[in-house]
Amino acid sequence: MPPLKGGPARSLLCLLAVLAFLVGAVNAAGPVAASTGASDVDDFYQYPSQEMLARTSPGEILASEPMTVSSDLQNASSQAVRIMYRSIGLHGSPIAVTGFLLLPRGDTPPGGWPVTAWGHGTTGVGPVCAPSRLANLYPYSDQYAETDAIVRLLQDGYAVVGTDYPGLGFPDTLANFPQADLESRAVIDSVLAAHQLSPHLARQWFAVGHSQGAAAVLRVGQNAARWAPGLLFLGTVALAPPSHFNEILDDMAAAQPPVNPGLAALGAYVAVGAHLYSPRIRYTDVLVPELAAQIPVVKRLCENELTIYLTNVQLNGIVNPDWASNPTLRRFVDTLEPATDRSTRPVLLLQGGQDQTVPAATTTALNTQLCGFGDVVDYRVYPDADHESVLSAADKDMAAWMRDRLQGHQAPSTCPPVQPAT
Repeated sequence: MPPLKGGPARSLLCLLAVLAFLVGAVNAAGPVAASTGASDVDDFYQYPSQEMLARTSPGEILASEPMTVSSDLQNASSQAVRIMYRSIGLHGSPIAVTGFLLLPRGDTPPGGWPVTAWGHGTTGVGPVCAPSRLANLYPYSDQYAETDAIVRLLQDGYAVVGTDYPGLGFPDTLANFPQADLESRAVIDSVLAAHQLSPHLARQWFAVGHSQGAAAVLRVGQNAARWAPGLLFLGTVALAPPSHFNEILDDMAAAQPPVNPGLAALGAYVAVGAHLYSPRIRYTDVLVPELAAQIPVVKRLCENELTIYLTNVQLNGIVNPDWASNPTLRRFVDTLEPATDRSTRPVLLLQGGQDQTVPAATTTALNTQLCGFGDVVDYRVYPDADHESVLSAADKDMAAWMRDRLQGHQAPSTCPPVQPAT
C-alpha cells in the first residue's frame, strides 16, 4: 500500500453554547459541556453562511454540543464536546471545520491541562467519514489503535482536541485530501477554538498525528508561533508520516494487475483532492479511466468500505502514467509534502520497521530532509511494529518525550552534527 494510512447564522446559539461550557466546566468533572440544543448528530453539521464566516477570526467557535463517545473514551474523559470553528481554506478563503474536544478526568492542574492537537489518519473524503461524527472517533469499530492512543493521552493528563480536516463532516462537501498546508492550519485553529471554549486549558500544547495526520502536524511547527502567538507550542510527534508524493504517484502509475484495492482507494482519494484544488485537474489526469469512473462511489464510501468495493472492480492500473505532464497537478502534489521549512520546535519522528503502508525507508529519507532544514529531530524506528502497532509500540517513548518538553528539558536529536563551513 502507499505512504498513507491503509488504514450558520447561529451566533446566538453559539454564544449560549460557550456560556454553557464555561459554567459547566468550573469543575473538570462537572456537567457535560456546551449545548447548542441539537438532538441529532446531523443537525449539528449545518454549514454557516459566508457572511457569518467573514465576521469571524481563525479559531473562533461557531457551534458546539455534547457528544457521545465510546466507553473507553468516556472512562478516560470528563468532558466530550463536538465543535465547529473557523479556519482558512483554499486561496485564503474562510471556512468552517468540525472536530472534537475531550478533557481528562480529575482536578484541573495549576495553569490548566496541557493540550494535544490530534491529527487523525485517513478515513475518507465524504461527510460521514468525519471522526467527530463517530463515538469511536474512527469509522471502523475494529480499528482501535488511534482511539487507544487518544485514551492514553487523556490518561496522561492532556486535553485532546481533534480536527476533522477541511471538508469532512458537512453534507455536500468533500475533504481536501491530503493537503498538509490546509490540514495543519486546521490543527492550529482547533487549539485556538479549544481555548475559546474551555478556561481549563494551559498555554502549552503539542501536535500529535498518525499517518495522514502525521504529515499535517509536521507542518504545524513551521507556523504555530505565527498563527497562535498567544500559546506555547512545545513540539511535534509524527507517527508514520507519508512523504515524497511524487514518488508515490510514480509507484502507483507503475502498478500492474492485480491491483491492490487499498492502493487504488487512496489514489482515488488523491484525485478527489486534486480536483478540489483545481477543477482544471480532471480525474482522468490523475487516474486510469476505469478507476476515474468510480469517483461517485469514492466520494461516498469511507476507506475500508471503498477498499472492499474496489476488490470487485476490474482495474488494470491506478494512476495515469502521464500525470506529471500536467503542471497544475504537479503543483498540487507539491502541497502534499509534510514539511517545507524548519520547525521552530523539536520533532519526535516515530516509525514501524514492518510498516507496509509507509515504508521505513521513506520516513528515513524524510528524517534526512528534516535534519537538513535544521530541525531538532529524535528519530526512532520500532523494528517489529507495523503501520498501526507503532502507536502502541512507541507509547512509552512518546509519553516520556512529551513530559520532558513540559518540564523544560532540552530535546535530544539524532540528526548528525552540522559540519562547520571550510
